[in-house]
Amino acid sequence: MTDGLSDQTQNPWQSVKARIKLTQIDKPIYPRPTTMPPWQHVQTHQHTWGQLAYTSNGVLTVRTPVGRFVIPPDQALWIPPNLPHETFCRYGGHFRSVYIEKKYVDVLGADAKILHVDDLLKAMILEVCRWPTDYALDDSTLRFVQVFIDRLKMAQTSAFFLPTAQDKRLIPIISELHANPGNPNTLEQWSEQVGASSRTLNRLFNRSFSMNFSQWKQKLRALRAVEMLEAGHTQQIIAEQLGFESSSAFNTAFKKAFNCTPGQYLRK
Repeated sequence: MTDGLSDQTQNPWQSVKARIKLTQIDKPIYPRPTTMPPWQHVQTHQHTWGQLAYTSNGVLTVRTPVGRFVIPPDQALWIPPNLPHETFCRYGGHFRSVYIEKKYVDVLGADAKILHVDDLLKAMILEVCRWPTDYALDDSTLRFVQVFIDRLKMAQTSAFFLPTAQDKRLIPIISELHANPGNPNTLEQWSEQVGASSRTLNRLFNRSFSMNFSQWKQKLRALRAVEMLEAGHTQQIIAEQLGFESSSAFNTAFKKAFNCTPGQYLRK
């Protein structure tokens, strides 16, 4: 995982091992509700079953070899079997995972992806996470499971995702901006630090992320803004920490990224 999370693996992050005692799951789906305290980092792990990662409140960041995913409460992350991943929860939250038998990979796909969670899918996730782990696998439960899988298959995908940088010239830039999204360095200033021209760096951003440096930075700041909004920070504080000139500038950038204002996002 080459882009680094130096900001997230040093204090104040509390790093813990994944608390998974299962070696396999013997049911189609398996409830896994947990509560994560603020600043918790669950170290890299993987499992032979799939996982739907969801929070009923708070925001999770999940890092995988292909990139990092930001999961607010109206999104969920499908993690296919055997994909290494680590989880960060900056402000704490209620983590509602559903482990999913690997036979459903053909239905849900072999790649990690963010799914939009509508009201029905949210209700189904929360219902599963109220089940005991030894729930009865009767006809009605099997029907529920099939509808649940169908809803996941139907769910729209989301763009709450930043791919991993592979080029060593981008890694210092990516790592610093993840640690400090408000860093004001221009691409010309970065070029002096990493030993590549600004034109080369912009070409690398386009090749790696299908967006230029400015667009990538705006997306990073938008995703961090979602995390801070969910934690209750004011728009003024978010604007200051993310390097916007004013709260109105932040409001404009957020609306461009998500087609709604920060206030509309929270109400939705």
